[in-house]
Amino acid sequence: MTVMPDFDHVPAPHHPPAEFLAHDAEARTALAPLVDTLLDRLAMAGWDRRTAASALMFHAAAQVSAFYRNGTTQ
Repeated sequence: MTVMPDFDHVPAPHHPPAEFLAHDAEARTALAPLVDTLLDRLAMAGWDRRTAASALMFHAAAQVSAFYRNGTTQ
């Protein structure tokens, strides 16, 4: 049996953004099971996993660009 992560519960960071490396590592750890599950669900729906991952990267990059355009990190 595969345990799906709880999309309604995402752990809060323990390190402030100023501690970039630790903060970034925590974000990666928090996101990994969510992204894996999302890609699994897309693959089960018939999407190629690589295509779905590429689309996810596109949307993530768009979010980063929006932060810089808007001058905010929130």
